[in-house]
Amino acid sequence: MKKINKIWILLCFLGLATTINAQSNLTIDASQQYSSFKFTDASGTSLNTEYTGVFTGAYSLGYRYISEKGIMANGTIGMRKAGANLDYDAMNYTWDLQYFQSKLGIGYMYKKLRFSPYITVAGYFGYMLRGFQIVNNEDFNLLKTKSLNEIDYGIIATPGVQYKISDAISTYAEFSYLMGLQNLEKDEGQKSQNLAYGVTLGLCFSIKK
Repeated sequence: MKKINKIWILLCFLGLATTINAQSNLTIDASQQYSSFKFTDASGTSLNTEYTGVFTGAYSLGYRYISEKGIMANGTIGMRKAGANLDYDAMNYTWDLQYFQSKLGIGYMYKKLRFSPYITVAGYFGYMLRGFQIVNNEDFNLLKTKSLNEIDYGIIATPGVQYKISDAISTYAEFSYLMGLQNLEKDEGQKSQNLAYGVTLGLCFSIKK
């Protein structure tokens, strides 16, 4: 946890450092994601291949700085759905989770006339607002049973490309890889973490040159 705090402090510092001579933007986007879990049982056996992913969605509002040299800093808040399926020992399990999520990251954009590729790395923090486990068509409310940790955090790596429509508006497309670092299981003998791949489309509105 101390390492995560140090990463967040570093991201905040680098983000503030890029505000000099930077373009300020508001962003809005929506994502299609393929979500699953990484899971290790009490004996240390990985069951990652036993899980199948589910298609989910996410959306966010954000604030982005881009310096004259292409250094980027961005932060977002939004909603993200997560989950997975598991067929095990003649039983079918499905997880349906929803998180409020905030994200803070840094990156670099290779600025061109119209198309500008970029890459960012961000830390994220999520809080579970809704969680259900479905076992053979029977629903269990995970928030009421308190069987999973409500807090989630991790890292998101995002390559993308931005297209300049005008001086005021740009659109962008991204591919993202989310790697959860928090153990979702309250049973410390087991380890379960969020994992997701996503494609994002968004709009970027310039509010400062």
